[in-house]
Amino acid sequence: MFKMSKPLLSVITTVYNCEKYIEYSLNSLFSQKFQDFELILVNDGSTDGTWSLIQSLTEPHRDQVTLISHDDNLRIPTRRNEAISLSKSKYLAINDGDDFSFDYRFQGQIEFLENNPDIFCVGGLAERMNGKDVGGIMDYPPERHDEILNMITKKCMNPIIDPTTIFCRNVFNKLGGYTLEKSIYTVLDFDLWTRAILKGYKFHNIQYPVIKYRINPKGMTILHKKEMIKAHMIVWRRFMREYKK
Repeated sequence: MFKMSKPLLSVITTVYNCEKYIEYSLNSLFSQKFQDFELILVNDGSTDGTWSLIQSLTEPHRDQVTLISHDDNLRIPTRRNEAISLSKSKYLAINDGDDFSFDYRFQGQIEFLENNPDIFCVGGLAERMNGKDVGGIMDYPPERHDEILNMITKKCMNPIIDPTTIFCRNVFNKLGGYTLEKSIYTVLDFDLWTRAILKGYKFHNIQYPVIKYRINPKGMTILHKKEMIKAHMIVWRRFMREYKK
């Protein structure tokens, strides 16, 4: 089967029981104005109809898509690392299987990174989505790196919305990928951002919504809220110890 030869962007999607939302999410990818991307999608042991639906939805785009399916559920960090290990692109985009990317997302973020080679990762704002209804703008992510750093150090907040991000693959690999540490796996993104900052890499947030972020009652943010708060504080304290040295 013919595959794209080294696209500029690899879109990384891991899914677990996303049957209700995956069509909406995938359609937003294949409708992007920027199409020089491959989609690497890993099914993390779904027990509903997610996998069969994905196979059907991606068939017309099979030259652009790599599909991997597992019977066991090993969670997001393991599956993202697996997907990224298969990529050869310059940039990586995170797309959650229950979110929606606006058709201008990839084009705007890739143009920004190409014009700002000192930036490791670019994120953006997001519209909250409950069902398909918008529930306001998540506009807290600051724009510049110094503001992003200040939000971490002074406010103890994660200043980057994970599924809005596109970042440089070679730097991600230098950082050792996503953590597999059980105590902090729920905040794999915040851990990655803080490790990158300690290594001198810079961030930026585009100041307009690039995705619709689903408030999923069965998502990690809802089901593992207490665990995530504890993990967030572990990562933040580690970062502050190293940052103050």
